[in-house]
Amino acid sequence: MHAKRCIVVLASPLAAAALLCSPSLMTQAAAATIHGPAASAPQVPASKSPGAQGALDGEKAGKKDGSHCNWGKSDNPEAKKSKYKQKDYQKYDIAYEAAYQKAYEKFDNSCDEDE
Repeated sequence: MHAKRCIVVLASPLAAAALLCSPSLMTQAAAATIHGPAASAPQVPASKSPGAQGALDGEKAGKKDGSHCNWGKSDNPEAKKSKYKQKDYQKYDIAYEAAYQKAYEKFDNSCDEDE
């Protein structure tokens, strides 16, 4: 019985070497490396909540107006009013206005306060 164990242990590395040297396995391995990763379907962007979208839109408009000292010029949350239900639009509007003011004040350092 001891001899059988030695044969199995010795046969295993030999079998592995024989498999690696097999021409059919080598061509399969080469073919596997030639092909690139499988293409995946384009990811659909996650939809943002009305509050999150309002904050993004408000920040963008606030940065634009703050850097040009144009308070309220780009402030237009009503443009998205038809996109949301009444309750969702209120969340959008509140987040938009808060983000607009914060972004404007962050970028309006060069504006003259007397204007």
